Amino acid sequence: MKYLFGPVPSRRLGLSLGVDILPAKTCNMNCVYCEIGPGKKTYSQAPSSPEPREILKEIKEFSATSKRRFDCLTFTASGEPTLHRDLALLIKEGRRITGKPVTVLTNSSTVSRKDIRETLCLADVVLPSLDAATPETFRKINRPHPDIKITSIIEGLSRLRKEMDGQMWLEILFVNGINDTEKELLALREATGIIAPHRIQLNTVVRPPAEKWAKPVTKKRMEEIRSFFGEKAEIVIDFNAQVESGCQLILESEILDTLRRRPLTLQDINGLFGRYEQIKKILLRLLKEGDIEERRVQGRVFYAVPNPLIHH
Repeated sequence: MKYLFGPVPSRRLGLSLGVDILPAKTCNMNCVYCEIGPGKKTYSQAPSSPEPREILKEIKEFSATSKRRFDCLTFTASGEPTLHRDLALLIKEGRRITGKPVTVLTNSSTVSRKDIRETLCLADVVLPSLDAATPETFRKINRPHPDIKITSIIEGLSRLRKEMDGQMWLEILFVNGINDTEKELLALREATGIIAPHRIQLNTVVRPPAEKWAKPVTKKRMEEIRSFFGEKAEIVIDFNAQVESGCQLILESEILDTLRRRPLTLQDINGLFGRYEQIKKILLRLLKEGDIEERRVQGRVFYAVPNPLIHH
């Protein structure tokens, strides 16, 4: 499928049927930890958006024909999903078609706009990001389009929290030595106090990042940070999916389609599809043919489709 991927085991959402609604790296940020890889430029608006009828057609087909279980429908993008002009329609129709809760992942860059907040209020759960609360660190870790200001993001998230009926789970992803200093933590805690999300979800670099120097913080440090943010905070690193028996036959195209969206370990892929030995054979063949590559992060091997923007 062109737009759907998964269901994938999400660290936060259970089994999530993902909907990738924009072309690769259509984003107004160029985050150093991005698992899709670095972008050539940042966008203030999407230069093109897939037609909603095509996306909804895939959702209908999956709902009608697939026996694979999923817990929620998640609108995301190989970039920033709120840049899609018809996100509101996709949320409403996606929920109607699947009968599942709808979640939206966003980098929070557009929440200063009233129309975007109204769109996000249609979702059951909004998962915005806030990796920094000072301008200098925001520019260093998220590398945003020049028009985006961190003060506007914090104010927009605060307004969204007051306006929405659903849940807001705010994610903070920590990069070692960048946003885990005492100064940055104090600024972030002040910002989360203003925003008042339902949950504060703490993360760090666990997949191959856009910049090799973007390193994770230690488990011990993550525990210290969790304590610093208080009772709303939780660490959301790694989700061990419980897999139903009787998984469907592996299709090479399904594996490739999933790896185009995010790097996965062998264990991740096995959790999605089952058939461990068959998966290993497929991965070996795809590696030999150059369709995928291995990336090593913190002693773990991830498989990914090579990014054409990166020259090795």
